[in-house]
Amino acid sequence: MEMYPKRIILRDDTEVVIRPPENTDGEGLFEFFSNIPNSDLLIYKDDLSELENKENWFMSDIYGKVFKLVTLRGNEIIATGTLHKEGLFWLNAAEIKLVVDPRNRGKGIGSKLFNHLLFEVFQMRMRKVIVRFTPDNISFIRIIGHYGFKPETVLRCYIIDENTNEKKDLIIASFNLEEWANRFEFYNIILGGK
Repeated sequence: MEMYPKRIILRDDTEVVIRPPENTDGEGLFEFFSNIPNSDLLIYKDDLSELENKENWFMSDIYGKVFKLVTLRGNEIIATGTLHKEGLFWLNAAEIKLVVDPRNRGKGIGSKLFNHLLFEVFQMRMRKVIVRFTPDNISFIRIIGHYGFKPETVLRCYIIDENTNEKKDLIIASFNLEEWANRFEFYNIILGGK
């Protein structure tokens, strides 16, 4: 496990801190999620507009989360990322979920946070990582494309956006870390991002 907190300089020369959430972050997380459009939260199985679900996803250890990170600018949470085990009998697999505040996108926050989550997967010696996303999440598609994630399935019209009533596909993509583990570039990305 990497040592946290990590201080990172973004593309716009802003300094942020990446670290695991602390007990005192509850209010900041609620504020963070109140600024996220529902369309960006469709990857979660629960309604994160509900206080109890926010607490469950980010402050408790249910849902099989093995690792959680938040990104802060000053005292404000501007991104969250979680790493989940895929199941009791799938100990070699994990899922990454990542959300960046729309007002702070395009600065490299998502890429930096994803790098750290992927590094934790590697440290835990898991072999397979999956991500879920909608086809309109272009910035996330760019992030996972850099690593070589490949779509494995598309669930057609799987999600209905409650605000627009629009049906959206859910794409599940995966990456095999055993292929990546032998590539020096992985270490270069992680070490270069510190």
